[in-house]
Amino acid sequence: MELLKKIHRNNKQIDFKSIWNKGTFIFDSNVLLDLYRLPISAREDLFSVFQNEKFKDRIWIGFQVLLEFLNNRLEVISDQKNKFNQVKKLVESTISEYEESNNTLRKELNNLKLAQRHSLIEPEKYIKDKNFKNSKNFLKEFIEYLDKLEEKQFDVNEDDIIKEKVLEIFKNNVGISFDQESLENIYKEGEERYKNQVPPGYMDGSKKGFYPYENKNFKRKYGDLLLWKEIIEKCKKEKTEYAVLVTGDIKEDWWQKKRGKKLGARMELLNEIYSQATDLDTFYMYDTSSFLQYAKLEIDENIKDSSISETKELIELSSQERLKIEKEKSKLRLKNAKIDFVEIQNKISSVKKEIEKIKEYQNKVSNTRTNIYLESDENDEIKEYAHNLGYLEAEQDEELKRLNENLKQLEKYKSKFILDFYKKRKK
Repeated sequence: MELLKKIHRNNKQIDFKSIWNKGTFIFDSNVLLDLYRLPISAREDLFSVFQNEKFKDRIWIGFQVLLEFLNNRLEVISDQKNKFNQVKKLVESTISEYEESNNTLRKELNNLKLAQRHSLIEPEKYIKDKNFKNSKNFLKEFIEYLDKLEEKQFDVNEDDIIKEKVLEIFKNNVGISFDQESLENIYKEGEERYKNQVPPGYMDGSKKGFYPYENKNFKRKYGDLLLWKEIIEKCKKEKTEYAVLVTGDIKEDWWQKKRGKKLGARMELLNEIYSQATDLDTFYMYDTSSFLQYAKLEIDENIKDSSISETKELIELSSQERLKIEKEKSKLRLKNAKIDFVEIQNKISSVKKEIEKIKEYQNKVSNTRTNIYLESDENDEIKEYAHNLGYLEAEQDEELKRLNENLKQLEKYKSKFILDFYKKRKK
């Protein structure tokens, strides 16, 4: 009864004052990686919360989080650096198109001979070299501004001040790596959980590769599950009373959503953590933007509203990009499914044709044998030939039996393929 009451509490029944005064706050790797993506002011606000005297001893990251942060940061840095070239190319392309459009405009206006043929329209008052140059100069100034900004953006081969700061802040607040046996057990459990869509992590089931550490391989697709197991173990071992996960990940395998609103952690997650960490009064989740919003009320009133809105925009953008990727994957799966289905159909059709050929051949052999018996004498040698044709019929019967069994298996596989396809489409 008490467990059910804890799982099904609403926000009005949760003691948020105690959470913010005593709770352990756990940060996901995407929160740390977003430090590279956020504007400098928002990044500094997030760092200031981590380092706040009232808060810094209650922050924690799992070993999996540190592993993902260190392995993925270069990709994020590279992406940030590449954005400068992408923006500059767009602006340069606009300048080039603007020049071409301007030349085309002048040429077409000249062809109209407006000065000679129209009493009011005077394009030369506006279509001037001075105005054209001013427009171009504005865009060129933007490129110069980008060049100056790029000098402040460190590259993958330069000192990473964000990494050093994160390592310093969390140096005494990091989980311990699972041993190899524990990893293998979690992977085995994860395989079953993902098949049945038990959260968290099943949305990452298609991820490939691993992160090496010591003599162990941390499989990327089980990253969220590994973090979840770390959180549960920490809460059990330390008899944690209040635990909060802060994440920029808003996928369905973490959040319970109704009518487009996030209501909190999935019920399955609450059931699992409350069942195993029995001293835990409350497990709660914030996305990064909501975390900063409440941190402004509870920890540091100097957090800027712009930082809250910028983290919110970043989360929404990540969500949109993820949806776009999922749609592309869905299209690819549909395309591959169609190809696979056609291949199955072709195999079935091929086997059916073989069966028809054998049946046709059997009919010919049977008719030939019957005619030989009817038209020959009792002691005619040709009767022995007819007798041997009977052995040939028996061989063809065996081949026909094999093909029919093959056809049966293909039809069964086809039915399973269709059923699995529609199950995946519903998901």
